[in-house]
Amino acid sequence: MKKKKALMIVLAVLLLGLAGLVLSGCDGDRELAAPTRLEITNDVLTWKAVEGADGYTVEINGEEYKTQTNSLDLFEITNKYGTYEIRVAADSVTEGVLSSDWSEQTSLTLTMPDWFGFLPTDDGKGWEAVVIDATKAQGKVIIPAYAQDKAVVEVSFKGCTGLTGVIFPDTVEYISGFENCQNLTRVRWSAGLKKIKLGAFDGTALETLVLPEGVTFLGANAFGHAKLKSVSLPSTVAKMTATNEKSDANPFAFCENLEEIYVAEGNKAYKSDGNCVMRREDNTLVAGCKASKIPSYTEHIGRFAFQGAALESVALPEGVTSIEDYAFAHNDRLKEITLPQSLTSIGKAVFFWCAALGKIAIPDGVTSVGDNAFSTCVSLKELALGAELLSAGCGLTEFCVALEKITVSENNESFSGEGNCLTRKADNTVIAGCASSKIPAGTEQIGEYAFCGQTQLGAIDFPDGLKKIGHYAFSCTGLKELKLPRGLQRIGSHAFGNCIELEYVQIPDSVTDVGSKAFVCEQEIGIYYDCTSMTAVITDSLTELKEETFISLCTIYTSHTAMPDGWKNALLVDGFRQAPKVVWGCELALDEDGLPYVVSAPLNLHEVTAHYLATSITGYAPERNGWVFKGWATEPQGEAEFVPQKTELEFNPVLPERLDFRLSTAMLDVRVLLYFYHKTYEKQINSIGQEQREQLYESGTERLYAVWEKI
Repeated sequence: MKKKKALMIVLAVLLLGLAGLVLSGCDGDRELAAPTRLEITNDVLTWKAVEGADGYTVEINGEEYKTQTNSLDLFEITNKYGTYEIRVAADSVTEGVLSSDWSEQTSLTLTMPDWFGFLPTDDGKGWEAVVIDATKAQGKVIIPAYAQDKAVVEVSFKGCTGLTGVIFPDTVEYISGFENCQNLTRVRWSAGLKKIKLGAFDGTALETLVLPEGVTFLGANAFGHAKLKSVSLPSTVAKMTATNEKSDANPFAFCENLEEIYVAEGNKAYKSDGNCVMRREDNTLVAGCKASKIPSYTEHIGRFAFQGAALESVALPEGVTSIEDYAFAHNDRLKEITLPQSLTSIGKAVFFWCAALGKIAIPDGVTSVGDNAFSTCVSLKELALGAELLSAGCGLTEFCVALEKITVSENNESFSGEGNCLTRKADNTVIAGCASSKIPAGTEQIGEYAFCGQTQLGAIDFPDGLKKIGHYAFSCTGLKELKLPRGLQRIGSHAFGNCIELEYVQIPDSVTDVGSKAFVCEQEIGIYYDCTSMTAVITDSLTELKEETFISLCTIYTSHTAMPDGWKNALLVDGFRQAPKVVWGCELALDEDGLPYVVSAPLNLHEVTAHYLATSITGYAPERNGWVFKGWATEPQGEAEFVPQKTELEFNPVLPERLDFRLSTAMLDVRVLLYFYHKTYEKQINSIGQEQREQLYESGTERLYAVWEKI
């Protein structure tokens, strides 16, 4: 009995202990709360964090995805059109803590937008995805792999500013363009991608670029102006250039934020070194960035290699022999560059718009410099050229507005630097100059673009013997007067175009050829042109003028009594500008320099009517070198009776018949056009009032005589 009772007691104790363990276990295990507040924004799923969770499981259409944070990137997961059912559970690996139940389900539906469609490829074997209405593009777009049983092999999107991401199917082999998709930040690349064409992703917001294996071609500027910080290229890339071109061209020009460039091991054409892409076969630096360390073995700096790379200083190593076109262009913070003695050639526009560069010394070994090599280096003060220079292109110093000094080695047999001009000795042609230039005696030609953009150039003396002034030679300069030498034969097109300060020009009778728009001002303000008025004096020896030779605000005094056949196009102007005003039948004389000036003019010079606009205007005063115009007399050698007074008159426009056509084709706003018509002023001379004019006609006076006073 005692034994039985003791046994029961022991058993009871055991049962109580077991119950206690069970009860204690039930009290210690707890289940995490299910996630709440599921939201999807810009392809990212988020939810409220669950206290105690060691991670989360996201179920999407039956597939599970693990994450340690309370968010999941859906960009590549939701890569097909359709509905995605989504729920989330909080995970636990902690003893005594259980994972949560599933959250309430949310859904995401993706449908093919109507702003893009498909065109058959040239071979008709597949489709090219194209933009139909770029203005509607928003968020992410998923390119389908097939359409009507044919593969989508090419994509050509441009200007989709609302586009943020693209999913490419593995069928896509070519990408033609996402140019100016300025909010595009994410891309899922096609596994079958082969070529990214010229400018394809120019101006996008991509920051990281990792291209898949299989890509063989990158077009020039393919990722230009992007926000790239790092680039990783596959081993398969074999060419980086414009289509059908042989030489490479930087695909990452104007990527100011770029600091890391990597080429995968095994690439046979290129390698990366010092954050540069180097072409193996000839040690050409193809692409660089602001963090580049140019390898010591570099022999060539390739086209566009550092264009727009935000450089501040450059020191090229000895061994570099050539710098190709645009290599350092658009580095507006570049203050200094050191060129090696090994250098032999500088390509076209190499330093174009290096706005902070103060001076450049070209080594003696350089034999050629390309067109516009230093153009728009607006801070450049000194340019020194070496002994072996054999050829130099046009526009070398175009818009180098601060340039003061041009020097050439005394040992150079092809060029001289006399008078701060770069002169080619073989044909006595000045090919580059600056505001401080003195054109040397013996100069026969002013080359194309020689002084273009020298806004500080207010006057220039032309030497005797000058025969030709080339195209754009003095375009956009600050010239106020133009004394062309007798013996000059040809004036090229746009030679003095956009010289908005130019007040008068006298064309000697030796000139036989004046190019189109030689004196036209085309600095646009709206649809109009900001020009000062100009006076031109032309003898009847000049019978040929090319199209739109003069600005609309020009008054021409000429001994021609009627318009020569060769002048008709010269006095026609495009758009809505009025034609130049011509005073026919003037008596002209030659001054001591053989240049023509006005002796008398018909009375009707005060009755010229503006082209297109029914506005009667008065004639401009003539000009003469070394003399002041005092006014008009009614008799030869008489006293000035009528003194011009310059006024500014506002037009009351009469719209031309062409307006409706222009509006319908260019879709311009009528209110804008009317505004610019109304606000366009023209300097006028109110020489003679209506009453005085009538008196002169009654007295039989038909001519007015210019009265001059020697300065």
